[in-house]
Amino acid sequence: MGLYDVPSVSVAVRQDGTEPWAHAYGVATSGAADTVSPRSIFQACSISKHVAAFGALRLVDQGVLDLDEDIEKYLTSWRLPESDDWRVVVTVRQLLAHTAGLSYNWFRGFSRGDATPTSTEVLRGQRPATSPPVRATMLPGSGFRYSGSHYAVLEQVMEDVTGSEFAELMRSLVLEPLGMADSSYDQDFPRRYGQVAHGHYLDGTPLPGGWRVQPELAGAGLWTTPSDLTRVGAEVAHAVAGRSALLSRDLATEMITPQVPGGFGLGTSVGDDGRLRFGHTGGNAGYGCWLFTWPATATSMAVMVNNDMANEVLLAVLAAAEHHYGGGGSAPHRAPVDVTGTYRVRDDYIVKITGEGDELTLHVPGQAPLGLRALPNGRYRAIALDCELAFAPRDGEVVLQVRQQDMTLTATRQP
Repeated sequence: MGLYDVPSVSVAVRQDGTEPWAHAYGVATSGAADTVSPRSIFQACSISKHVAAFGALRLVDQGVLDLDEDIEKYLTSWRLPESDDWRVVVTVRQLLAHTAGLSYNWFRGFSRGDATPTSTEVLRGQRPATSPPVRATMLPGSGFRYSGSHYAVLEQVMEDVTGSEFAELMRSLVLEPLGMADSSYDQDFPRRYGQVAHGHYLDGTPLPGGWRVQPELAGAGLWTTPSDLTRVGAEVAHAVAGRSALLSRDLATEMITPQVPGGFGLGTSVGDDGRLRFGHTGGNAGYGCWLFTWPATATSMAVMVNNDMANEVLLAVLAAAEHHYGGGGSAPHRAPVDVTGTYRVRDDYIVKITGEGDELTLHVPGQAPLGLRALPNGRYRAIALDCELAFAPRDGEVVLQVRQQDMTLTATRQP
């Protein structure tokens, strides 16, 4: 937290049948003495989409929406614009899965006190909205592209079909039934609630006014705590097991099933390397977070921070969580061949792998040795970093791939 200027971190872990362990570290505002508690609220950022998807699927369960129906059936206050007399057909499923091919938008929020757009102004790109109009830019269903536009449209669909404002609708569909008393999509909620972790920039400077207002509610507008978020993860897991009174087993299974190659279900990021994990990450101006559930260990965990570039902190906690909760008691898979040896990334960067079996160590120029932890499918993770290693035999050689955030190094073992 000190290294990356993160004033506060809040964590909750819920295991089946128990109330969560929760703890908060640090202060609500950098340089102040107001410490945070597990009930201090943060912006849930794009985890808002995961929770909104749960609400939308409840409407599907109730017969109010159909996953594969053209959204034109439901929209009354706005329409996707035609292009050269061609009208695009988009379904609720495609909105939830980010496969509708709508224009890319990331909603940056508004300063407190500034005019904020209505949902239809956001969709039309009209002032005071600061994002471009929502329109089709790819063939719907052809592939995955993450965009806030999909959930801006979903929000309008849900409002039009029910006649209810989104914040109130989500209160009745999700927040109240799950007992999420410290949560709301209402952008006035932080002022009324009082216990707020204020957002901060990369250098630890507080956001003016403490936070930005997010009128694009379904995509980025939820205020909540990690403890409340774990209620959502646990309920989805219960639904998949057929033990939820809120969501059917079939729809819950759809929710955590990738809709196209790429690992994204219905409002849900899905990872399955032999150990299923589902949930969502998020990042707004001033905030970052993740919520994941590991069904094998009946565990849901959420982490929220109040610095918008705290990825290293979030990833470090996620790596530890994977170790503690992702295993499900099964033994790690060993690499397919003996992978120890010397690997050439380039002439001035040679790395070594030493050890035996699952107890390997990575040696890189100028650094202390890094212990590696075995993962499924012959992969390893350097726990001290967001760094994952994979080995593959190729033409009689062993090729090492080192993934670091958005970059992958490739090296071949030397004779």
